[in-house]
Amino acid sequence: MQRGLGRHLIPIVAAVLAAGATTAGATAPPEPPVDQTLDAAPRADVALPGLLDPADAAIPDDPDVRMGTLPNGLRYYVRHNEQPGGKAELRLAIRAGSANETGPNSGVAHFVEHMLFNGTARYPENELIDVLSRFGARFGADINAYTSYDETVYMLSVPNDDESVDIGLDVLHEWLTAASFDPAQVEAERGIVTDEWRRSTQDVGGRLFDVAEDLYLAGTAYEGRSPIGTAESIGAVPVAELRQYYDDWYRPDNAAIVVTGDIDAEAIVADIEGRFADATPRTPEAPKPPNTSFGIDIEPAFALHSDPDQTSVDVEVTLPLPAFEGSGTARLRADILDSMIFESLIRRLSADASTGGAPFDDVVPGTNSFVDSLDAPALYAFTGPDRVDETLQALLDEYERASRFGFDQTELDVARASLQSSFDSMAASAESTPDEVFADDYVANFLIGSAMPSTAEFYATATDMLAAITPEALDLRFRARWDNSAPHVIISSPAAYEADMPTEADVLAMIDDLASRPIEPRATGAEAPAALMIAPEPVAPTSDGEATGGDAGIYEAFELVFPNGARVVAAPTDIVVGEVGFGAASLGGTSLVADEDVIDALSTADVVMSSGVGDVSQNELEAYLAGHSAGISAWLTPYTDNLAGRASSSDLETLFQLVHLYVTAPRFDPVALTQVQRGMQPVVDDVSTSPGAAGSDALHAARYGDEPRFDVVPTGADFATLDLAGVERVWRDRFGDVGDWVFTFAGDFDPAVLRDLAARYIGTLPGSPGAEPEVDLDTPPPDGVVREVVHAGTGETANLTLLFTSPVPDTDASLEATLDVVTQVVDARLIEVIRERLGESYSPNASITVRNDPEPTIVTEIEVSGAPDRIEAVGGLVIAELADLAASGPTADEFDEASAQIAEAYRFVNNGTVIETLLAGALDPEGNAVDFIEKFDALPGVDAADVQAFIATHLPLDQFIQIAVEPV
Repeated sequence: MQRGLGRHLIPIVAAVLAAGATTAGATAPPEPPVDQTLDAAPRADVALPGLLDPADAAIPDDPDVRMGTLPNGLRYYVRHNEQPGGKAELRLAIRAGSANETGPNSGVAHFVEHMLFNGTARYPENELIDVLSRFGARFGADINAYTSYDETVYMLSVPNDDESVDIGLDVLHEWLTAASFDPAQVEAERGIVTDEWRRSTQDVGGRLFDVAEDLYLAGTAYEGRSPIGTAESIGAVPVAELRQYYDDWYRPDNAAIVVTGDIDAEAIVADIEGRFADATPRTPEAPKPPNTSFGIDIEPAFALHSDPDQTSVDVEVTLPLPAFEGSGTARLRADILDSMIFESLIRRLSADASTGGAPFDDVVPGTNSFVDSLDAPALYAFTGPDRVDETLQALLDEYERASRFGFDQTELDVARASLQSSFDSMAASAESTPDEVFADDYVANFLIGSAMPSTAEFYATATDMLAAITPEALDLRFRARWDNSAPHVIISSPAAYEADMPTEADVLAMIDDLASRPIEPRATGAEAPAALMIAPEPVAPTSDGEATGGDAGIYEAFELVFPNGARVVAAPTDIVVGEVGFGAASLGGTSLVADEDVIDALSTADVVMSSGVGDVSQNELEAYLAGHSAGISAWLTPYTDNLAGRASSSDLETLFQLVHLYVTAPRFDPVALTQVQRGMQPVVDDVSTSPGAAGSDALHAARYGDEPRFDVVPTGADFATLDLAGVERVWRDRFGDVGDWVFTFAGDFDPAVLRDLAARYIGTLPGSPGAEPEVDLDTPPPDGVVREVVHAGTGETANLTLLFTSPVPDTDASLEATLDVVTQVVDARLIEVIRERLGESYSPNASITVRNDPEPTIVTEIEVSGAPDRIEAVGGLVIAELADLAASGPTADEFDEASAQIAEAYRFVNNGTVIETLLAGALDPEGNAVDFIEKFDALPGVDAADVQAFIATHLPLDQFIQIAVEPV
């Protein structure tokens, strides 16, 4: 796996919180009161980082982590953690990535990463995967390693018994010291890496990243060193160049070992000190690391990404700076200020869009910080070809407006409430911090020097800082960025509209004219409403007792039934301290929607969830929720109506209020409808621009014919009927009566509090008890084998999907446990043959589930990617392996490894798993729902013959659908 090949449009606050867990901690004195005015701040040469208080106090490390450095330079980090318990997370971090390549080929670091899974001195070829699989360790594409420009990290998750951890540490030792680079294995791996290159680069996202790479990395040590490399380098890089990179950079003084989990930390430290003491460099000294620093760049830049597969016009404006160096309080302060600044900018622009007063349909935070030394947050807007100039001007104007007039107190209050809510949730769930979070924190400490405090220390420091920030602090920090950077613009356009896009001269002229534009200050930001609603008087349930089915007994779940017919099933758990998960459903779905409203039903949830609630607009709702840790989503399937969400334990009432308001007081905003229409229209007009949509649409059409409720992409004529009246009819019909709904909660809550909230917010909802009539939309799968080729997208990659459907009279724990083992067996076989032995595909995978359509049906989907001229042949290889499994069954090793992995998976559940099983049990009128404890008990009874029989019965090779998506 190579990291850094795509831009992740994540909220800035999420990035700060991720950094906060590793860069902040000990209680520091609050910042002194700020009395500077905006006019007092210098207009030029603002000393970065513009933090008012330049103090950069060290942040103490978490005292619970054991760390040290061996005489050979190897760094180690070890921490005992009992969440989730029974596990251990192991890491090998190498402080070198693709930027450290010195030879003529690119992608060498990533190819080396692949080769470490293909043979070491003790584990030749793929033997180490087999060994660890027997202990339940997970392996697969993107799971066990990644390579970026700056680093390479290997990851193992193993049971915490002594034997498994011992083998895991031995594998890390082998990876650091004893890779074999067998020439035959190198040749076999070229096809796999090439397919990963195709998947990473040969689509619209990959081509967009190439444009960003050229814009930001030209002239730096990163130029021409994309982690995935080129197809030519992958096909030609010699073994000697791979080994040289390995010898140069995989050295103990350039590496770290991390172990976290339910382990004896003292014993693990002693093990590491003994086991890795003999690790020695294979070269006298490492090459000099490249200079990857960035300088201040005050020259604006522009790039146009014109692509035949682009479906919307996107405008991105980034303000890049060199990344802040340091791990103390100054860095934390910079992160907090930047988070608040960009959240405030996004809120301003989102408010414009939500009222229809903007030339763009939506705006989200973006980032081009895809290398460690670049800090490049962005505004990213979605628009149309006729509004692109106005959209770019709006984004540039907002930056200029912030520079001239700064931020107001109301904006700061909303941004502060948002961050504080996130900090509060983090602190509340500190006892449930997973092993992998600690492990990743320690990797970041080794690689980039991030601090690694305890959650309590981070919370105290960050909260004090946050409380002291003033509007003037935001102003000065933004000025520092604005005056020491320049807008870098990327416009992405469908190729058909390239001529309508602004030229480089146009864009640079717009940027140059900013200083003289007549820009007015914004009105004071809208305050968040004080409350969403007044709590209704409670309605007493008609019954309140112990819940049955769906693992109810495990967590002492209880069930409330209200006069309106609504049922509430709740299970108090300590899986995640301070958090509650939520799921709700009723039977019916689009099967009960009138034919003339089906198109409206496909978009109903998207529109309503973007319209606000009651008297609160979407913009006001988002401002309110910024200070609360709660949220929900909604969707319809052909047979179910669904709600889901989560909340911190302290914000559980907010979650209940959202449920109540979306049922009783939904809004239907025409602007939200327009945004949905504009987002879908390009794919509706030409589905071949979206390979994923085209493939799914063809698959559903082959399976369900012309039934519109299963459509992925409606026809243009049908889509033209989408209107707000239809959206409202569907929502009120499917979500406006809770008489047959089940509402489930699992997590850290007080049962008495939840009972009261349920009585007030669920018991008072409108509802007529009783199940609605069932409508069966199902049609039998087509006879025989159906093979179709769909042409969509451009580039050099193709995808193939196989769909098997097999009805069963009913389900039980044995069947579902068998199904899970079969999934693992098929996955492992395809990886072994299609990927490792033949080198045809990077990540073939199988998914086997039981669905109610509406009767129980086993649905198997197998997906595989590959070269366009080979994809149908690869499909034949998949069929051949399924035929062999049906005829001969899995090998003993295949069965043992699959069973071990499923047994390990069954040991761990989350609140989502509990909700899923409680909900399934409550909705199942026949009582056939299977919970995870039943499956755990049934697993030892599954044998290889069951697996063989399942494949022979439920993956019939004389009846399936095959859809190949090949480039246009």
